[in-house]
Amino acid sequence: MIALLLVIGAGCSNKPERDPEALVVVLPRDAEQLDPRFVADPYGLRVSRLLFASLVTIDPRTLEVVPDLAESVVALSPTEYEVRLKRGLRFSDGTSLDAEDVAATFRGVVDPELKSRYAHTYRRIQSIEILDPRTLRFVLREPHATFLTDLELPIVRSLDAHRRVATEEDPFPVGAGPYRLVKRSPGVLELRANPHWYRGAPRLPSVRLVVIRDDNTRALRMLAGQGDLAIGSIPPLLLPMFQDDPRFETRSAPGVSTMYLGFLTTSPKLRDVRVRQAIGAAIDRQLLVEAKYDGLARITDSWIPFDHWAHLDSLTAQLFDPNRARELLDEAGFVDPSGPEPRMRLVLRTTSDRFRQSVARAIAAMLREVGIEVDVRPSEAATLIADLNKGRFELTLLQVPEVLEPHVLSWFFDSSRIPGPDSEGANRWRYENPELDKLFERGRTRIDRAERRAAYAQAQQILARDIPVLPLWQPDTVAVVRRGTDFDVPRDGRFGTLAF
Repeated sequence: MIALLLVIGAGCSNKPERDPEALVVVLPRDAEQLDPRFVADPYGLRVSRLLFASLVTIDPRTLEVVPDLAESVVALSPTEYEVRLKRGLRFSDGTSLDAEDVAATFRGVVDPELKSRYAHTYRRIQSIEILDPRTLRFVLREPHATFLTDLELPIVRSLDAHRRVATEEDPFPVGAGPYRLVKRSPGVLELRANPHWYRGAPRLPSVRLVVIRDDNTRALRMLAGQGDLAIGSIPPLLLPMFQDDPRFETRSAPGVSTMYLGFLTTSPKLRDVRVRQAIGAAIDRQLLVEAKYDGLARITDSWIPFDHWAHLDSLTAQLFDPNRARELLDEAGFVDPSGPEPRMRLVLRTTSDRFRQSVARAIAAMLREVGIEVDVRPSEAATLIADLNKGRFELTLLQVPEVLEPHVLSWFFDSSRIPGPDSEGANRWRYENPELDKLFERGRTRIDRAERRAAYAQAQQILARDIPVLPLWQPDTVAVVRRGTDFDVPRDGRFGTLAF
């Protein structure tokens, strides 16, 4: 038996009415979808995880996979996993949750009639055998080490497994998470404690989620007493307003997202790695962290979060050195011309978010100092992603939200993941490296952590050498909290610590 064991261990225009017992959390965007099998937006993900529970979850502090509904998960072989459920599990309507519900959830998610966005992930399951009401055995078609994190699929009732929930016709989904959804209106979600949650009563009996889309309005509403908590939704430039107010305090934890520059590596201007190295050397990341984040971010050369088991500390750091940047551009053939013309002109695509635009313009000013003229062009997120997928860009400033499972890197950098009519993925840089592809496959098929760590360490070294993207920094997860509120900031920015 392989030793892999887990043991228990402005959308709201009217002033919202205040429930004196509810903690009011302000959000910058609404949850677009609450059915966890269809969630694609970050706030839908975060809210749905309060309503539903999974076999395993990610610890918001350590980033390790830990049991949730499962009492244990044991790898019997590289393709067989046995799951044992905790005793006495129930859904929020009081009905029991057992192995039949778990099996139905995993079978339903691949049902072509349901059309779940995550169906492809779970088609690698060959069979699910129910051994008894608390025990199941999963058999995979081939070894796949990320199956452990794939078990984070939220469990639904058997009767809901092949149909959508949280719809207009059925607005209040039944899950096994710490809270129940009791009211939903445009821009407002009201949650109450689930009396059948296996951990007992959540720490907060009720939570009210209020959407305020504009950054300034969100901050002013908080200061006016209409909010108690904002997690990662107050821009760094507005944080001093709360740091100077005795009613509030700011709390932070090292984040798991990464701001980065992406390069179209097939562009004639950017295909030479020396140009990409020069751009990295021209950017004073430390100055940007201090000026834009008030120091609440960590410079990084990898997408893997600091202190994660797969993070590699020994990467060669990309140092700020404008003179070296000029030398690299000369070597690549982009010599400094006589006269006012720049060495090259580039277009930098980014989102319409004001803070992101301000960072992009600061980067453009730094690149101008070494002879690269950059035109910053913001777009709505959907338009931007569509253009990136089609290769309609040269540079882009983006933020990857979280890389908790290192194999996620393959979605962005594997040669087979270049988006196109016959392929899915986010390798928008058109970067191809057969050696890297083999490392991803090794990391996917080995379940021994030491072997996986070695594979992803080599992958990070290759990416740091070839620079299809330039990691810049990992912003802290910063929460503005009404003083006296018992709240521990989660590294992953989710809402799990509201409950425990």
